[in-house]
Amino acid sequence: MTYSGRCVVVAVFIVLLIGVGVGIAIGYFVIPDKKDKGSSASTPATIVTNARSENIQSYRDQCEANVRLAETCRPALPRYYVTHRKSGNITIDGRLDDPAWQSVPWTENFVDIRGVNFPAPREATHVKVIWDDTTIYVGARMQEEHVWATYRQKDTRIYQENAFEVFFDVDNSMSWYKEIEINALETTWDLQLSRAYIDGGDWMDWEGIAEKGVFTDGGVNNISNPSTYWSMEMAFPISRLVENTTRSNTSPKDGEYWFAIFARPEYQTRENTTTGQYEVVPGSETSWWSWNPTGATNLHLPNRWGLLYFSSKPAGSADFSDREVTFRNWSMYQGLFQLFEDVWTFKKLNNMFPDDQRLYKVPPFISDCFASYTVNVTEDGNGFTATLTALDNPLFKGSIDQNRKVTFTGA
Repeated sequence: MTYSGRCVVVAVFIVLLIGVGVGIAIGYFVIPDKKDKGSSASTPATIVTNARSENIQSYRDQCEANVRLAETCRPALPRYYVTHRKSGNITIDGRLDDPAWQSVPWTENFVDIRGVNFPAPREATHVKVIWDDTTIYVGARMQEEHVWATYRQKDTRIYQENAFEVFFDVDNSMSWYKEIEINALETTWDLQLSRAYIDGGDWMDWEGIAEKGVFTDGGVNNISNPSTYWSMEMAFPISRLVENTTRSNTSPKDGEYWFAIFARPEYQTRENTTTGQYEVVPGSETSWWSWNPTGATNLHLPNRWGLLYFSSKPAGSADFSDREVTFRNWSMYQGLFQLFEDVWTFKKLNNMFPDDQRLYKVPPFISDCFASYTVNVTEDGNGFTATLTALDNPLFKGSIDQNRKVTFTGA
């Protein structure tokens, strides 16, 4: 891919344009949906009270990201994790002590879901992911002063207590992604979403867990037998993860990647000596910690997740290094996400989609940094489709529609 030589001056245009477009876009994309649809970090009970300062910080982070992008013409990567093929058997008991786990690295420690400029989590969380021809395995270890959980009924809103969550978008389309939650009592909720709530999506029941296991070094919700951490393992058949998606039911391929995120809601708890259990501190705020920050107290922003990169080479192999990791179409993805925000910004400002292509303001980082693409936006009733076409390969196109669904042709 080639880039324009005008990248250096784009930062100036970004600063001038940011007040018009990004402020409205941030208002649309950052504020979580307020309907309780089982949306984890997007429900009223979990929205932080200092929303104004959160939005200001997110606005600043977005400004800084746009300036960096304008200066370099290279969209920054989120956190990514190289997941290697499983070597040896695994017993799903929550301990993560099998040799197959010992050979693979942990993810980075979790951060505040809103971003690295917010207070760091007070307790550590790390994750491992491995795979074989039929199954994806996820293991996590969560430091915990008070291991607290009471929900025992499957498919209840596990995120209303301390829990661990996994999200997968296996075909990278931003649609029909999978969400799995588990608590220290091994109670789970697994569901799939047609698209993000903010884009008008909804959830439906889904059975995606083949095996699960939880381990603690003490009791659960028992102040007389305290624990210092809990860990868990889950196995997900690929055949279930691909339901309703365009991905085939096949083994991962070298270089394949999925959008994914791991997170945990954390409530402030205290000891209740009368009941001998833990309870939530009245009036306290819920913390949301995640592997990759989304920039808002909202997990349902799949375009802001991290990435899983699949490798069939053994972990720690001398013939593998992170220098081999490449994310095909990453720049085009970022261009499509920017187009999506720009089109909706125009609609919100003018209460209409542009009826003349010349009225449409192409985001500067696309027009200046992505000179190797042409842009086209077509209206279809109340919706639209925005398309980037590669000049050096007119058959290669990436499109995003009004529901944020991404598709590629000729790739």
